[in-house]
Amino acid sequence: MKSLQQEVVIPIKICKKKSGSHTYFMHPKDFYVVTPLSKLLAKAYSMDKRLKQNPDLTFREFCKLNNITPRYLSGILQLNNLSPKLKLMIMEGYQPKYVSIQDIIAGNVPVLWKDQEEWFTR
Repeated sequence: MKSLQQEVVIPIKICKKKSGSHTYFMHPKDFYVVTPLSKLLAKAYSMDKRLKQNPDLTFREFCKLNNITPRYLSGILQLNNLSPKLKLMIMEGYQPKYVSIQDIIAGNVPVLWKDQEEWFTR
């Protein structure tokens, strides 16, 4: 039986990322920018998940176990209330100069997602 080999070319989009002396190629959807705000967003997600996994712990006990203050945890968890569109923008590295981590943690963000998006992209 004779085998037929045929070359198939599949075009794909990739992102080139440099880290020190290394260059990485990755799919664009896997390409997120690490900023202080994106790190905090990831931390908020992680903390929320851990809180839900330990329903027997009180808020104060959880804070004590994690060596953080209740005020800090409350502020961080505010990030989980951001609209999905804003979360994606943050993970892609977009953060307007007038938006600070302190604004978000202090709760100076509109409650409705539509209002959040207008505030973030004005």
